[in-house]
Amino acid sequence: MRAIDLLLPPACAGCGRFGYLVCEPCRAAFRRAGTPLDMFAAPAPGMVVGDALELAIAAFEHEGSLRRALQRLKYGGSARIALPLARAAAPALEALTGICGRLPLVPVPVHASRERQRGYNQAALLATELGAGAGLPVLNLLERRRSTVRQHGLGKAARLHNLRGAFALRGGVRAPLRAILVDDILTTSATLEACAQVLRAAGAASVYGFAIAREV
Repeated sequence: MRAIDLLLPPACAGCGRFGYLVCEPCRAAFRRAGTPLDMFAAPAPGMVVGDALELAIAAFEHEGSLRRALQRLKYGGSARIALPLARAAAPALEALTGICGRLPLVPVPVHASRERQRGYNQAALLATELGAGAGLPVLNLLERRRSTVRQHGLGKAARLHNLRGAFALRGGVRAPLRAILVDDILTTSATLEACAQVLRAAGAASVYGFAIAREV
């Protein structure tokens, strides 16, 4: 047990149960965003194909205890939740790397003002834990140059317009030939698509995406 857990014992982000960041019943309630059978019956709800983005996969549906845990991670200052969420999502990332190969992870950035407010970038925390578990490098290559209005409630076209010119490659870095973008929630894929466009324009040949949850 880490020292911080002794000093500040956690309560489950999904249900409030004392002594757990995310308890086992809540983890067991995470519902996969689609199954292999979906691919043959209908568009798989956990997968998205874009223009600059080759393929994006989400591990779980954005509902119930997982939704509450992600809200705590994103807005509640609970950075420790990234670890159990990344561990739960690890099999889905392994499935993606089985398709595209073992590529570096590139977290989707947040604007500096928002990162100061939260104290961290939740996508970077998730990418760090996912990378540590899978033995994949994590490259902080992107920056968010301007703040945007919240994407919630916007359609894909409006989201793409909102994100136009928002992302850029950090100064002095080079895009890898291939990479996997990491974000917390996949909705219309507009954010991943905008980031993929930046990496492709900088020389990346193929860009994939991974998210913990899919909002549909």
